[in-house]
Amino acid sequence: MPPRDVKQPALLERAKALKNTPWCDECERMISGMLYNSFGPELTEARFRARKLISKYNNTPILDHMSPEDLVAERETALHELFGSSGSNIYVEPPLFVDYGCNIIVGDNFYANFQYVYYHV
Repeated sequence: MPPRDVKQPALLERAKALKNTPWCDECERMISGMLYNSFGPELTEARFRARKLISKYNNTPILDHMSPEDLVAERETALHELFGSSGSNIYVEPPLFVDYGCNIIVGDNFYANFQYVYYHV
């Protein structure tokens, strides 16, 4: 599919409802399916933010005093910070890899197994 040549207001409005979307012209172009510069400062910072959160998520230490519920709760907190919108009782088997995370929407009782890859057409 060739890139679009105009911004898509409906997609931009939907994205504005999500947490931590890095608003700038390049982000609007990306969301709209247009060619964009992924190395702009806002998108670079958004990717770095996501990398910090997925590092925290993927490397959550499992301590002797922890219960399985403690581990799930700690990881769920990181997912709520990373995802654009998320319900309760969500879990992804690590490792998790994303570019931004702010475009991911999951509902209640979401589970993804190992090496989950989200692909949206």
